[in-house]
Amino acid sequence: MGRCILGRLMEVSRKVLRRASELADQGRPFALCTVISTRGSVPGKAGAKMVVTPDGVQFGTVGGAGLEEKTKTLARQCIADRKSGVFKFDLAYFRPGALDSLCGGSVEILVEYMGAVPHLLICGGGHVGLEVAKLCDQLEYVYSVVDDRAEFASPERFPSAKGHFCATPEDFFPSADLSAYSHILVLGYSHRVDTDILYWCCKRFPGYTGVISSKLKRKEMFARVKERGVTDGELGNVHAPLGLDIGAESPAEIAVSIMGGVIAHHKGLRSKDHSPPTEAQHVEEAESRQRKAAG
Repeated sequence: MGRCILGRLMEVSRKVLRRASELADQGRPFALCTVISTRGSVPGKAGAKMVVTPDGVQFGTVGGAGLEEKTKTLARQCIADRKSGVFKFDLAYFRPGALDSLCGGSVEILVEYMGAVPHLLICGGGHVGLEVAKLCDQLEYVYSVVDDRAEFASPERFPSAKGHFCATPEDFFPSADLSAYSHILVLGYSHRVDTDILYWCCKRFPGYTGVISSKLKRKEMFARVKERGVTDGELGNVHAPLGLDIGAESPAEIAVSIMGGVIAHHKGLRSKDHSPPTEAQHVEEAESRQRKAAG
């Protein structure tokens, strides 16, 4: 009997871990909940596992009933806080702070926050795009490449890329599933192509969009996409010129600058990149100077 239970538990655990692997491959955050110890009578055995997504969808079980609902709530909080934790539950309703349960035992559950791995869409497979891809390999970030030149979006040039797309912006962006990407980096060879990509990112991608550019190129590109109906609000997530200000010159150095900004954004930090101050920041700085002068 014990071997049969252990066998079923192992099979369920394998299914849960497969689901966890699928979520990781999709770049989706989740929490992995595991029963790490039990005492007395409890509904879930040690090793039982459950995956919980940010919207509360679960796969697997840690025992059901009130214990499971409480664990799901804690799992969603751990995802929101980007933290893991070990939680102990008493399953005897008559004990202070215990769950409303008649089981009588206690259980400890490890809730592990599994953050989404960034999935970058590199638009332009030239020198800088190639160096960015090399850094993604070292960071274990996922990346895909799109370029309208076949040789610059090939598996031979980018062997680790999850996706290789040889297409123009008009052919790719209107129908592509952009929700699969955490960041889009516009690193192309043509200001016309880059402007088209920027337009589609503003219209279809609400996440982090970075454009490698000079300040003059940024001004011209922004003016062009505004003529096509892009609003200031839609340009709010665009980082241009892209990258941290580290004096980068070579493609490899520029890639380090770019990925520094991406890492900071992924970690929830506000990076001081090349993006010029917003109008609100200009006003705030002017008011601050006036207060200092008055004081």
